[in-house]
Amino acid sequence: MAIRPTARLAQWCNVALFVGLILLVFQQIATNMTAQGIASGGPYNNGAAYPQGVAIVLGVLVLIQMALLVAGRKAASEATSWAALVRPAALIALFALYLGLLGWLGYHIATPLMLAGVMLLCGLRRPVAIILPTLGVSFGLAWIFEAWLKIVLPGGIFHLNIAW
Repeated sequence: MAIRPTARLAQWCNVALFVGLILLVFQQIATNMTAQGIASGGPYNNGAAYPQGVAIVLGVLVLIQMALLVAGRKAASEATSWAALVRPAALIALFALYLGLLGWLGYHIATPLMLAGVMLLCGLRRPVAIILPTLGVSFGLAWIFEAWLKIVLPGGIFHLNIAW
């Protein structure tokens, strides 16, 4: 018996992915970051407070999504083709590749490449419309994290860090 992909199945897979991500964030926060050499002090004296806040917000949104899925009509799940799931799977794979290469390439190289990849996967093809937003978003976020939040982003093999 072949598994037929449905929108409902894709939504439950999405919920499972985010639950796993939230659990991973809390597992990482529970570890001793000082002993690993990646932070100093307790969780609220280093960069753990921000991911914890984001994970809590994501957790609330996942609970809302689960409630909507449980309350939704079960008969309305139309079958879809596996080809329709290629782009979402490619986006998840691209993000996983980004996370895997972030420490090695560094934030300032990996982030614009990942954002450009997302734009290409979503159908954008004009170079200026890809390059300007990717650089603006990545440097804007870097400025917020490094200048305001005092969180050092990975420099990678080239040790690229901007002195804001």
